[in-house]
Amino acid sequence: MRKKKQAITHQTIQKNKNSFQQSRSGTAKLIRRFHVLNKELSKCRAQDHVDRTREQAILKEMDDIGGLDLYQKASLLGQSPRRGGDTSKWLLKTLQTHNITKAVAKPIRMLEVGALSPENYKDHKWIHVYPIDLNPQHELIQKQDFLTMPVPSTEDAKFDIVSLSLVVNFVGDAPSRGKMLLHTRDFLYSVQNKDRLHHLFVVLPLPCLENSRYMSKEVFQDMMTDMGYTKIDEHFSNKLAYYLFELKGRPASVGPFAKKLLPGKEGGKRNNFSITIDSPKKK
Repeated sequence: MRKKKQAITHQTIQKNKNSFQQSRSGTAKLIRRFHVLNKELSKCRAQDHVDRTREQAILKEMDDIGGLDLYQKASLLGQSPRRGGDTSKWLLKTLQTHNITKAVAKPIRMLEVGALSPENYKDHKWIHVYPIDLNPQHELIQKQDFLTMPVPSTEDAKFDIVSLSLVVNFVGDAPSRGKMLLHTRDFLYSVQNKDRLHHLFVVLPLPCLENSRYMSKEVFQDMMTDMGYTKIDEHFSNKLAYYLFELKGRPASVGPFAKKLLPGKEGGKRNNFSITIDSPKKK
């Protein structure tokens, strides 16, 4: 009996699932599409009356391109040394350049949110990393949603550094992105503890700031300052924006920061990325 031919679309999906790692452009395309679908899903579910047909169509397409698991594998490949995508290099260099770790207790404790690999800091014994992710790609990475992660109950259980490298942009809606940034403060050592650090490492795709209708480098900086963070350093590559902040205090309230069109950013060919804080948040 002749084997039934598979549909061309099915063959294409299987090809994407099995060979995306062979193509830089294919990897980037998969990551971009998954981000778009994730945002569309969050927008769909945020409606008062959820369109279940639309919701299922989005979920089906996400599954067809491999789901979260394949997205994570594509991201892991994208940060491989061969492709120069490991953002930890900039963090380590910046910590050393500013002598940030010189006068504090060792080892430094870092919570790495959205960790793709437990190997990034393995050669640096002075830093202990606690990696978490929604869909871990390694047995040493703990499965955990940072937005629902319980706040450490003791000072000793907190961290010197929280890392959000290409994580905030993955969150599907603007209010949750704001909550994520606010949530980081609860995981850092108290600012009164001078033996420890109180730093936040953030990496965003550069278009989230430069090509958004609602965000800019200045707006992002104002938001972080309002949270009590002071910028230590920044770096802009062709595709990414790197920031290292230090928490200096806990303001009595933060925001609000609404989603609003920025002057000079009208017109097409811009994205809708935004971060919002809907109402003042107490410390």
